[in-house]
Amino acid sequence: MNKIYKNMRSAVKTGSTRLSGAKRGEDLGRERDAAASVCCLEELFLTTPGISLVQISRAVIDEACRLTGSRTGFAGYTEPATGRLMAATPTGRKQKKHPGKGGPFSSPEFNKLWARVMREKKPVLANCVRPARGAAEKPRGGIKIEKFLGVPALEGSKQLGILALANPRGNYSAAQLATLRQLARAYAIILKRKLAEDSRRREYDGLLSMIASSQDIIYSADMAGKIIYVSPKVTAYGYRPKDLLGSSIFKLIHPQDRGYAVKALASTGKTGRSLPMISYRLRKKNGGYFFMEQKSGIVISGGVPGMITGVVRDIGQRSGAADLLRENEATLRNIFDTTKDAIFIKDLAGRYVKFNKACADTFLLKPETALGKTDAEIFPPERAREAAKDDREVLSTGKTIERTYDIVLPSGKYYFNTVKTPLRSPGGKITGVLGVSRDITAVKKAESEQAAFRAAEAMSEVAKPLAHDFNNALAAINGYATLIDEDLNASSPIKTGIGQIINAVKWAAELTSRFQYFARNPKPGSRKGELNLKAYH
Repeated sequence: MNKIYKNMRSAVKTGSTRLSGAKRGEDLGRERDAAASVCCLEELFLTTPGISLVQISRAVIDEACRLTGSRTGFAGYTEPATGRLMAATPTGRKQKKHPGKGGPFSSPEFNKLWARVMREKKPVLANCVRPARGAAEKPRGGIKIEKFLGVPALEGSKQLGILALANPRGNYSAAQLATLRQLARAYAIILKRKLAEDSRRREYDGLLSMIASSQDIIYSADMAGKIIYVSPKVTAYGYRPKDLLGSSIFKLIHPQDRGYAVKALASTGKTGRSLPMISYRLRKKNGGYFFMEQKSGIVISGGVPGMITGVVRDIGQRSGAADLLRENEATLRNIFDTTKDAIFIKDLAGRYVKFNKACADTFLLKPETALGKTDAEIFPPERAREAAKDDREVLSTGKTIERTYDIVLPSGKYYFNTVKTPLRSPGGKITGVLGVSRDITAVKKAESEQAAFRAAEAMSEVAKPLAHDFNNALAAINGYATLIDEDLNASSPIKTGIGQIINAVKWAAELTSRFQYFARNPKPGSRKGELNLKAYH
């Protein structure tokens, strides 16, 4: 691009020399020179595909400096996306893509002047720029501005950019202002066209991106049925888009459906209207076919249909997905309705919105009376408060919790292990609570019996030696008491007391016998080995 531009600028200089040699007036020569520069810039824009706004701005500021003899300056345009001023300096100077608050140059006088041009949308010419009060003779890292010329690049009342020049060899003149106005007009026209082109290119690229990401096949064809464009989705059926360009769409249609498709396209060509929806079978690369639906549109050219566009959707895949969805729903419904666990769903307010048959049977709920109600309207207050507290915890934390509840029903007391987890929408928002309750009453009973059995076994280990020792002691007492009783006369006053001792020993022996039986058979609830402490009383 730089080589092309240099060649054009050389031709402009040669033309200018001829004009001067023709001894025309200086003003006429300047006008011709400016006109030649404008032509050069327009030709550069029109003959350089892909030229950027920065390259255009660089060429414009180079011409402006050459025509006015300015030693510095910039050509800037407003970036549509951000509203920032994007500036290009003359060839050889560092490009300023992102000027700071002070602008392309650090000189406060220069910044103030070009900002005035942008603000007022009017040219500014100053051949004596006074330095700001307290400013250095030459700004650090900047340029001392002595003379200034700035012109806005306007398209109607809309400001698209600016040309700002500084420090010519002489003074700026009205003729140079007119020259810069001419360049600014050309710059504005080029900016408008370039910005429009870039906008259209972005829209086109965005459209292509949308088409490429579509799950449908999108194509366009002429009115004879030859394919002009086809989206990358055809790769799912074995084709490459470039292989189908120029092919007839009718060759891809199943022979039994081809006649219908030909008539539909012929009717569209005559009437200028396409059918709302047509269905036929398309051939895959491997020779198989798939069912599709097509929506079409017509592009009118010269008042007659010139091109047809189509959006093709594989309804075989859709039907398969719908069948799979119905199958999954039926499976889940069957699990929901036949499981023996109680399953329920509550909304954010704690109201029951759904529960299965097991839940209804377990808690004696009727759908017509329980749906839409809360626990407080169905269960005892204490149980309802406990359930509501757990629901709030699930909704506030978003975590799954597990609890064991006991509840008294008409058939007795039951224990339930309940798991509660948050329900979420596809976007992740919590919409309710899902609960699953399992009856663990039998488990609790088994655990209780097991604990009693272990306690009985432990007691048996203690009772066995104790019963043996107790029997030995009773035998000794009974033996001595019997000997004493035999030696006493019937009229002895202690004979009655000894008799009481012998009877007590017999009762203790019977009790010890039962104790020994329990030690040998430690079974909770056994009536045979049960100790009867009331017998003696």
